[in-house]
Amino acid sequence: MTIMKLLILMHVIGTVLGVGAATFAEIFYTRFNSDNIITDDERKTLSVTYTVMRTGLFLLVISGFGFLLYFRLTEHVGIFSSPSFWAKMTVVAVLVGNALLLQARIIPFLIGTAISLTSWYAALTLGVLGKISMSYFEILTYYAIAVVFVALALRWIRARLHGPAQAKI
Repeated sequence: MTIMKLLILMHVIGTVLGVGAATFAEIFYTRFNSDNIITDDERKTLSVTYTVMRTGLFLLVISGFGFLLYFRLTEHVGIFSSPSFWAKMTVVAVLVGNALLLQARIIPFLIGTAISLTSWYAALTLGVLGKISMSYFEILTYYAIAVVFVALALRWIRARLHGPAQAKI
């Protein structure tokens, strides 16, 4: 197996773990907290889900650095002028920063989960689409709008399941 294939495999596995875990983290949290109580078993399930998400993020970041190094050493530097490449790098940086802020409980949970869920799907989408004919700022504008829509959707879903008090940002 070549280095490039290994990096691609690691990157895909990291993305799959992250997107899947982010999705299930939202589903589990919303379901488990419908009675406004998270039991020890539910907390353990969420903990495993968050560990899978962190593992995906770790694989994504490590393989991403591997790609950067590989492209630089093999002089495939054209990628560095791609707006979608830099947008994806920004989204992954937001994922890392958001994870740290959530872990430290500095960011409100609803905002953090909206950023996480949107960022994982944005990273997946940007990776699948590759080069797209939009500027860096256009991509990030759509990304920011998506974060707001996801936050509003999560707030609406939680309000329907928990009542207005639980849906506050």
